[in-house]
Amino acid sequence: MQHPLSLQVLYDNTTLDPELVSGWGFAVLLDQHLLFDTGEDGAKLLQNMKHLGISPAQIDQVVLSHNHWDHIGGLEDILRERPGISVFIGKDMGKDLEEKIEAAGGNVVFTSPGMEVAEGIYTTGSVPATYKGQPMPEQALVLRRNGRTGVVTGCSHPTVPAILDRTMQLFSPDGIDLLLGGFHWRDFSDEEADNAVRELERFGIRTAGPTHCSGKPAVEAFVRLHTGRLLTVGAGFAINLEEA
Repeated sequence: MQHPLSLQVLYDNTTLDPELVSGWGFAVLLDQHLLFDTGEDGAKLLQNMKHLGISPAQIDQVVLSHNHWDHIGGLEDILRERPGISVFIGKDMGKDLEEKIEAAGGNVVFTSPGMEVAEGIYTTGSVPATYKGQPMPEQALVLRRNGRTGVVTGCSHPTVPAILDRTMQLFSPDGIDLLLGGFHWRDFSDEEADNAVRELERFGIRTAGPTHCSGKPAVEAFVRLHTGRLLTVGAGFAINLEEA
């Protein structure tokens, strides 16, 4: 059996520890070495990492979900601490993002659907989406270890079902053991949120952790309708995939 695959939220709109700072955005450390997104503020991200006992030296890869300020804001600070590491993006996420990474000293790596970016950690590849009338392609990460499957989303601009459909196409898992991240339901009415949770039933989600841009409607809808486990997630939250 492989060692457990850990997830630790480093940056979020809320915190589970009063000693941590919050900010708009999202960042998760996976398997103690891969950083998924970087929040909006690098100083806050590094402050939280220090409090949690996580050294920038641990990070040897960064994966960005999409080219939006609240997910790439801490990138330059991370690359200042860890110059030369690989930053994984979709080729369609914008030339400006590619240039930003290179100017900060990072090594751009373009992803493709199903690409393994680290042991047991795969990308969905860019899933098409728009935001405020502009293209906003986004990738999520799929975790596969010890017979378990997890999906970590940044903002879910393509919609959660579209991301999970891509996951099913690529890996055909027997359900999703853990779904964690931003779902972008914060402006949903209660009815819209209920319908969204019902739409996810076909994916067999055992444990859900809506956070960041998911909003209060998402949490309340999961409380009303989700038959599996519901997690309270914020900066400082940690879990192993095998525990989900």
